Amino acid sequence: MTTSAFVVVFVAVVIGSITKGVTGSGLPTVAIPVMAGFIGIEEAVVIMAFPTVVTNTWLLWEHRRSAQDTRHLKRMLAAGVVGAVAGVWMLTTLPGNVLSLALAAVILVYAVTKVLRPDFALSDRVARVLSVPVGFGGGVAQGATGIAGPMTATYVHGFRLEPGAYVFTIAAQFQVFAAVQVVTFVVLGSYTRELVLGSVLSLVPVMLFLPVGIRLARRLDRRRFEMVVLAYLVIMGFKLLYDGLTG
Repeated sequence: MTTSAFVVVFVAVVIGSITKGVTGSGLPTVAIPVMAGFIGIEEAVVIMAFPTVVTNTWLLWEHRRSAQDTRHLKRMLAAGVVGAVAGVWMLTTLPGNVLSLALAAVILVYAVTKVLRPDFALSDRVARVLSVPVGFGGGVAQGATGIAGPMTATYVHGFRLEPGAYVFTIAAQFQVFAAVQVVTFVVLGSYTRELVLGSVLSLVPVMLFLPVGIRLARRLDRRRFEMVVLAYLVIMGFKLLYDGLTG
């Protein structure tokens, strides 16, 4: 990786870490599309799996008092475990351009949903019915692309939870998905020495800037911040779409 590419990836991890601290999601969503443009999607997903576990552990502890205010979390987690294993299999067997198109679709669908339906709410009955398929789909998305946020965060947003319960719910799902992902990568032998080094090094900006996001969450206009990040993701989504169609 060239020096300029390393700087771009570093900045992406910084932005993702701050976003993660504010919203409970965003580290893989921001960092993986950028990294994928330089080192490939499979390598980017493998590198970011372990830092995702670390950040979710941090957020779960930070918002542990809100655990009792979550909804249908256990059902989503159980289904997500199965989905994550299936997603890792897809990651290791599908061609790179297919994964680029899948990741682009995930990001762009998320962007459209955020713009068209920013304040939808789910009834408890509908939420209960959808919890298993959404959990499974989120696991598949995490395993195959490293990004479960577009599916799970949008769904959980419909619960209209308090901020602490929202972040705890998102972090709990990502924690389980990412843990299964890491174990599956180890079993499949996906971690090379270089990827382990990249994963460890990526923890440096994560540990420095995740606390910044947590502090900002207490004082920042969250919606405005999310829209800035959303615009950034749309650009990266179209870049991956182009890469997938021309690769």
